[in-house]
Amino acid sequence: MNEQKVTTAKELRDFARLEPDEAFTFINKNIALWSKLVDSDPFDSADVVEEFEPREAALLTESLSTEHAIKLFSSLRPRAIIDILGFLDTDKASDIFENLDTEDTVNVLERSTEEEASELFGILSKSTRLDIDRRLAYPEDSVGRLMSEVVAMLDVDTSVKDSLIELKKLHNDISDLIYVYLVNDSRQLLGVVSFRELVFANENSLIKDVMIKDPISVNLKTDQEEAARLIKQYELLALPVVDDSNILIGQATVTDALDVIQQELAEDFSQSFGAGAEENIFTPIRRSLSMRLPWIVVNLLLAFVVSYLVAQFEDSISSNALLAALMPVVALVGGNSGAQSLAIVIRALAKNDVSDARVVEVIAKQTLIGLLNGFLVALISITILFIFGLGSYAIPLGIAILFNILIGNLSGASIPLLLRKFGLDPALASNIFLTLITDIVGFSGFLFIALLLL
Repeated sequence: MNEQKVTTAKELRDFARLEPDEAFTFINKNIALWSKLVDSDPFDSADVVEEFEPREAALLTESLSTEHAIKLFSSLRPRAIIDILGFLDTDKASDIFENLDTEDTVNVLERSTEEEASELFGILSKSTRLDIDRRLAYPEDSVGRLMSEVVAMLDVDTSVKDSLIELKKLHNDISDLIYVYLVNDSRQLLGVVSFRELVFANENSLIKDVMIKDPISVNLKTDQEEAARLIKQYELLALPVVDDSNILIGQATVTDALDVIQQELAEDFSQSFGAGAEENIFTPIRRSLSMRLPWIVVNLLLAFVVSYLVAQFEDSISSNALLAALMPVVALVGGNSGAQSLAIVIRALAKNDVSDARVVEVIAKQTLIGLLNGFLVALISITILFIFGLGSYAIPLGIAILFNILIGNLSGASIPLLLRKFGLDPALASNIFLTLITDIVGFSGFLFIALLLL
């Protein structure tokens, strides 16, 4: 890319992705432009920084004013913040980290190792540490850790005219001026009104005359997923957060909800394959091993179970090698079909679409789909074997495929529902257990049927 054409943060981001070395040199030669781009477009500028090694990113941060650096870091991923702060001058790192929003700071600390968290705490002021400790005292994955405490809050008896005057004063301090929350003298939440509705309301009326009474709210200890679900269900842009006495503490925004949904989807995907829910590509090796190894050992032990069952048919396999060649076919189609049901049910559970009353309906439907798919796939497999002159194996293979697809779909639907019933994450290594079932049924079931019919 021609350096002369780089005039926006987006163009600089594309430049950094194509030619990181040249982009780094370009930025160092054009610090004024770099500072301007960070100020005008911190999100794309953050993407630029994340293209470089942490040491290089730290050098680019050092070239910025503290104000611009804070703006940049507010748009960075937690892992990038951790890595870059480690290469910054202590005073600079302290100034930046100290002035991040509390919820951003908490997010960074939650994704740090114990050693990193200790170092980061050390560069914070005493008052900020106390504030962070208060946030971290809330349950893990609760709204209390996620929310912003800076909200537009007015007395319920304020006039619309005076409300607008007051909100003008608060505008610079509140970035998410979406809703205005109405409280009494004790700061208890009584109602809410959108900023838009307030602007167009009769300025001589009282704000309580245009507010929505008893708005939907969540407690500090409410799970983040539940808050995200409510935001989606009621199409809200923000959700007020209260304590046990209904005192307004903060709000969770739709942006927070999107972050939660994205994080939960990533965790469910990782857990379904036995990886750690909190693991990412930056997780220390020791921590990754501790999260992965137990499930690999479980998988190993389960594999030995399958091997033992297959070994009971040693004589049949040794006298008919074609049986060994056809066994993976049965296991594979059963596993794939079961994985389809597993994915559908886990997604439904994540969306809270499966009530206790619908469990039987969900399992029955997925089982019926398995029966129908199994019948059709069995017919196809029988046809193929006859075409290749292996008709004697067609019926045993067809029966085994039908049965294994049926069991696979039944298992795929049942495993996550059973895990939920026992209070476990439905995605918890579901794929490992599904594979075990379809392998056992596929291998031993086919061999048993073949032994009876051949």
